[in-house]
Amino acid sequence: MKKLRLIPLILVMCSIFVSGQDKDQSKGLSKEKVALKIQYFGELVLHPGLSIGIDYTLLNSKRVSIHIDTDLGGFWHRWNNSSVFLKSSIGSKFDMGPIFTDITVGLGYMHSWSAGPLFERTENGDIGKAKNNGNPHFIPNASFLIGWDTKNKKNKHSWRAFIGPEAYLQSSYNHMFMPHLAAKIGITLKLF
Repeated sequence: MKKLRLIPLILVMCSIFVSGQDKDQSKGLSKEKVALKIQYFGELVLHPGLSIGIDYTLLNSKRVSIHIDTDLGGFWHRWNNSSVFLKSSIGSKFDMGPIFTDITVGLGYMHSWSAGPLFERTENGDIGKAKNNGNPHFIPNASFLIGWDTKNKKNKHSWRAFIGPEAYLQSSYNHMFMPHLAAKIGITLKLF
């Protein structure tokens, strides 16, 4: 259980690395590689959610780029739970003109709270209300996105629109990993 507590710390450190980059030409780092992501994150489409994040491009060629993403978000599963998550991933984007595909894999932390009251057995054997402190979950994930990119020589502030599925596994769910599928629809805006 103590190992699961280290995951949020590692993810926060990764997000600080991604968001704290300054322009440094000697190391190949630049502000032009930073982009802001805003996306709908709907688990099985019927459980609405929202996610915001930062996308940092590590390597970029004419057709392929490698990037690191950090996302913070949550979703609401009616009559079941509310969840928030923090995840970090690495991926490859393949450009085919204005169309692109993006494949990512990553790790994350999710915390979920029951949507209704919880009950437990009290010391004297009765049933009483329990605290709803939520449950921690480790979430390895992978996504496949298809999108449209507006970048060209005239457009300095490019943006990308994308859609696709994300699959992730939720740990500590009845002593096993529970598979989930979420729909991601969003845009990525270059900041500089």
